[in-house]
This record gives sequence, C-alpha cells and structure tokens, in this order.
Amino acid sequence: MIRGMDLPLVFAGIDQVDWSQLRHAYGSAEDVPALLRDLASPVEETAAEAEQELWGSIVHQGTVYTATAPAVPFLARLVAEGVRRSALVGMLGVIAGSVDEHDLPVPGAARGAVAAQLGLLLPLLADNDREVRRTTAWTVAQCRSAAGPDARAALRARWSAESDPMVRADVLTARALLDPDAAEKLCSAVLAGNEPAPVQVAALLVTADCGLPWGMEATARVTALVPLERHGFGALWEREPLQALTKALHTRGEADTAINVVGSALGRAVALRLQGSEHAQAAITEARWAAESLARRSRTAPARLFPELLPLLDDPATAADVIPLLRTWGQPAPEAVPALLAIAQDNGESADEALAALVYLGAPEATGLLARHLPERPRALAAAYRLATGETGTPSHTHAPGEDRTPLLDAIRVRLAAEPSRERRSVFDGGLAATNEPVYLSGLLAAWGRSARAALPELLAALPRHPLPVSRALATVADPQADAHVNEALRAQAGQGPSATRQSAASALHSLTGDAAPLISVLSELLAERGNGLDHAVTAAASLREAARPLLPLLHTLLAEPAQSRETVPAIRAALGAAALVWELTGDEQAVLPVIQEGLAWASHAWGQATVKRAAEVACLLGPAAEPLVPDLLPLPDDPELSPALVLVLTSVYPESDAPAGLARTALADRVLAAARPGSYARSASAVLTACVALGPTAFTDAQLDLIRGLADGDRRVVGAGLQDRIILDDERFRAEARKVLRTLTAGVPLSDSFRHHSQS
Repeated sequence: MIRGMDLPLVFAGIDQVDWSQLRHAYGSAEDVPALLRDLASPVEETAAEAEQELWGSIVHQGTVYTATAPAVPFLARLVAEGVRRSALVGMLGVIAGSVDEHDLPVPGAARGAVAAQLGLLLPLLADNDREVRRTTAWTVAQCRSAAGPDARAALRARWSAESDPMVRADVLTARALLDPDAAEKLCSAVLAGNEPAPVQVAALLVTADCGLPWGMEATARVTALVPLERHGFGALWEREPLQALTKALHTRGEADTAINVVGSALGRAVALRLQGSEHAQAAITEARWAAESLARRSRTAPARLFPELLPLLDDPATAADVIPLLRTWGQPAPEAVPALLAIAQDNGESADEALAALVYLGAPEATGLLARHLPERPRALAAAYRLATGETGTPSHTHAPGEDRTPLLDAIRVRLAAEPSRERRSVFDGGLAATNEPVYLSGLLAAWGRSARAALPELLAALPRHPLPVSRALATVADPQADAHVNEALRAQAGQGPSATRQSAASALHSLTGDAAPLISVLSELLAERGNGLDHAVTAAASLREAARPLLPLLHTLLAEPAQSRETVPAIRAALGAAALVWELTGDEQAVLPVIQEGLAWASHAWGQATVKRAAEVACLLGPAAEPLVPDLLPLPDDPELSPALVLVLTSVYPESDAPAGLARTALADRVLAAARPGSYARSASAVLTACVALGPTAFTDAQLDLIRGLADGDRRVVGAGLQDRIILDDERFRAEARKVLRTLTAGVPLSDSFRHHSQS
C-alpha cells in the first residue's frame, strides 16, 4: 500500500455495486471487490496475484464483460494514487481497445468507462517514469472517438514537451489516432526534420495507416531504417513495423507501393549481409516476414519479390529464410535449383527443407536425391506425398515426364521393411513428418497404384504395424484378380483388432473386391455403440451407397433419437450424414426433415456455421421435398457466411423460379457475393462460387459479374484463413475456379462494355 493513500476515497461506492449480478470470464463477479482491494495491499505477492486474477477475469484475453466497466473507476483511482501505475494503465488500455464484448448492455460501455476516467489518467503523460508516459499515451489512444478535446490538448502539450524518442513515437501515434486531420502535417514535419529513428518509424506507420500520401521518399526512408524493429517502436501497439506498414498500404489499395517497400527492404537486408553488418540477420528476418505476410494478401507479390529473395540462397546462414517460401509460394524458380541442390546434398534440417523445395518445384534431380536420403528427409518425403496425392500442387508443381520412380520405390520398400525407431524426434527436427512416415510412404505407393505392385510384400508385412495407411495403399496397389493373398490378408485384418483398424481393412477389401459384408459388420457395431467415431462410421456407410441397405434399421434408429442426444457437433453431423443416406436409399422425407431442421437451428450456436452448412447440403439433396424447411432458411442471410447455403437450398427447392421463396435471384446474388470477403476459408470461398452457378447466368448484372471478375483477377487474395502454408495454394485454386464460373455465367451472354474493357486489359 502506498503511504498516504486515501483508501476510503479510492473504494467509495464499491459495495454499492451489485457484483453478484455481474459476470466475468469465470462466472459471477462477486470476487472482484476483494481483488480490487488486494491491488492496494502492502504485500507485493498479494497485489501481484490480484492483478493477474483481474487480467484473467474482467479482461480475459482482451474480452470485456458486464463486470468490466464497473471495475474501471476503481482501477483509475488506484492508478491516480500511484498503485501499479504502468500495469493498471495498460489494463485500462486493453479494456478501452477491446472489440470483443461479452453480453454488454450497451456496445462500447467498457471503452466509455475508461474515457470517463481520462481526467485521472492524463496527468500521467508528464510522469517521471518513461514507461508510465508511454503506456498512458497508448491507453488514451485506445479510447479513440470517446476521448474528448482535453485528451487531444494533453497529447499536443506532451508532444511539445517530450524529449524521449520512444515516448515521442507513442505520443505521435496517439495524436494521429485521435486527431486524423492533424496527422498529415505532423508526419510531414517529422519526416522532413531530424527526429530520432523511433519517431520516424511511427510517422511512417501513421502515414500508411491514415491513408496519407506515400511517395518514393517514404519508401526510401523505410529502406534506410531497416530493420525497423531495432528502433524499439511497436511493442505497445502489438505489431511488427515493416509487416504492419506494408499491410496498411496494401489494405488501402496500394499493392504496388507495398510490394516496392518490401522489395526495397529485402534489397537493403542483402546489402547489410554483404557488408557484414551486425543488423543483417535482423533485417533479413524482418523483411522476409513482411514478404511472406504480403504474399498471403497480394497475388502479384510472390512473382515480384522472388528475385529479391534469391540472393539469400547463396549463403547457408540465410538460405533457411528463403527455402520455406519456395515451397509455399508456388512460383517457378529454375534459377534457385542449383543452390538448392548444393544444400540438399548436405546434412541436417536445411538439407531436408531444400530437398522438399526441389520436390515442389518439380526438379528432375529431386526423386533420386530423395531415394538416396529417404530416412533423413522426412519433410521432403511429406512434400512428395502431398504432391502425389494432390493435396498440394499448382501449375509449377509437376513431375518430369517419364520420371523413373524405381529408385524411390526401392527405397520406400526398404523403409517399410525396417523396424520403426522407438526414438521420438522433436517437432522442430522433422518430428511430425517423421512420426507420419508410414502414412507418407504408404500414401505415395497408393498414389502410384498398380505401378507400385513390387512393394506388396513390404506392405503386407507392415499391415499389422500400420493398418490404417497400409490398408488404403493395398486398395489401389493390389490387383484383386492376381493378388488373392492380399484380399485374404485384408479379410483377416478386418476381423480382428480395434474397430478403426478393422474398418480401414474392410473398406480396402470392399474397394478391391466389392465385398461389403465385412465393412457392413464393422459399421453395424459402430452404429449400435454410438461411440466417438459415430460420424466417421456414417461417412463410411455413405460410401457404400446401395450396398448400405442392411444398415437402414440402425440409421432409422439414429434419426429417431431425441434432439437432446445430438447436442455435440459430432452427434449432429452423424445424424445429418445418416439423413442424407436414408434419403438416398428410401426417399423418405418425413424421416429426414426433422434432423435437417435441427441442423439449421444451429445457426444460433456460437460455432454452429459448419453444422448449418452441412444441414443445407443435405436439404439440397431433397430438392422440392425440402420446401417445409424454407421458413427455417430465410433468416440465414443475416449471417453473410451462410448466404451461399441458403441460395443452394432455395435453388434446389424452386429450380425454375425467378424469385425462389419470393427473393429475386439478382438480390440473392448480392447476398452471396457479400460473403466473398478477403480472409475467407477456402471452403467458404468455394461455396460462394457454387452458389453463383446455382443462381444461373440470368441472375447477374454487369456490376455483379465485375465483382466475380475481381474475385478471380484482383490482387487481394480471397482465401486468407486456414493453414498458413496452404493459403496461397488454396487461393490460386479458388482463382482458377472463379474464372471457370465466370466463363459459365457469361457463356452466350453479350459482353457489356465494362466486361470488354476488363478482358482487353
């Protein structure tokens, strides 16, 4: 406790708040008054523990709750009394900046509560402690439009008085956020003067963020300051300066400028390396990350930035920064092959990464190298597997015609025959790829099909050790007529062991011979047990199609269970899969409509979108028989993510109508296209295109066709969520799909003037 602290004044009114009626991340907020009081404890351990508890409850991971705003006045008073000033001011800043509000009665109430206490916080802009001044400037900025003229005046005064470069950088940023009209003049003065580097970095970021004019001089200034990270600005604002700057430029539509900035930064990083600068590695890391981030946003960035990256391949110390991009960007890079070959023939992780890149690039030497070094190249093996199975691949990801797989086939046979190592490798040393080695080995053979029959002895020997991947391989590698011993081995495996391995073997046997009896037996057990694998069992049953008829009684029983038994995602998905199969086999809409309706009701669940989409897919199968579901469907467009699902069902129910359920197709097209937003998952983006095709050519105006054209050929990637190393690949696939859809929608339709202009350009 601070000597002289007026505790009655600090906590005045705390007991008049009905905390029991308020909530935080862990439930009732009845514990908040005691935690607030403990912050003033003279025992450091008690105060520190109370601070951590409050971080985890009233502002848990940036989320604010009904108890958050009522706690703000007491936090601000504690700060004014000198209690844990930097930490508590920071907490108030996080509260003010939160965009994740949980059950707040009034949107923005938490931010408003902090803004109401600025009178207590603004004097801290002149505090003797630099960190307190920095944190206060940042917190004032988080109040944004809720901060009044007094806050702007206090920041102007601090700008005039402040001499510390780091604090000046924070005050400049805060001023720009609260007074955008003054930002251009302020930043121009900074960049034209002799301000320290942290202030220049802040001015450059503000220039990009606020849409201020960006010229060649600004790019040159960025280049001279690289690496920006060394100047210390950015920690409070939770961003990496170069990456944030180029993202802002790209977001405001200046893709060329953003690419030029990153390209110049890469050139500067290479120059620093050649000079032997102590900042070289930091510059390389920063520029490389900015390049990688921009490539996931900009479709033109990879091709333009590769020439700037390639010099880094010449140095083993920096090659590791470039090789992963060769794997994920999907760019033809024949000039990189010699350097990659030199690295790939060495030892260690870099050699593995280099060989994986060669595999993705389709270098003819890659197969032989992988065959010679197969045990030590788990990432390269994973790359070969993904390429062969179609999990990844772009126009540049092709194998050489007539490629001789014999050496690699022989190496795979040796690895399959080897006793598995008991040593568990670190995930940072190829551990995950090494752990999945049986999957990749078997998967490669499965992709090669009958041409890999020489490996049947090794596959059969490995079947008891790795039944799931090996069963799948045997289904495509074996000849059911000539390899009867394989059929018998699978039949034996299908009759023993855990249900998952039995199912895998039985599925393979069905694929080879058409004999569904073993699979029906396994699936009957799984459907009756209602265990964790129920949804997977239903999926396997669906693959049997007409042969699944013996399972109909169990499927009907599943559909007839009360809705309360389907409150988990796997359970409702299993029921929806069963509904689809029952409809396919019987056409009994009365049996399946209630379950589909349940699935559509998941629109009100926090994570229910995927379930709603699956329910819509099943509804589409019913066609006009799904008409009773239309009242449940019509509210779906309130969530743009679900608009494509609505359209697909409506066009199935009313295939000939110009206005399904009274909604004009052109209006539905607007709703669908609104769902095609940058940052989408690949499946969501693809669903938009599927819905466009379902609406048909007559639904689209010229302006709407231009929007689809932008999806296909605009610089901004549409796919931006999912596995980071797949975003670019998935977006390129989406682009190809969008172009096909555009051709479909415009086939036989006279080109508008705007369409001709785009086509010619």
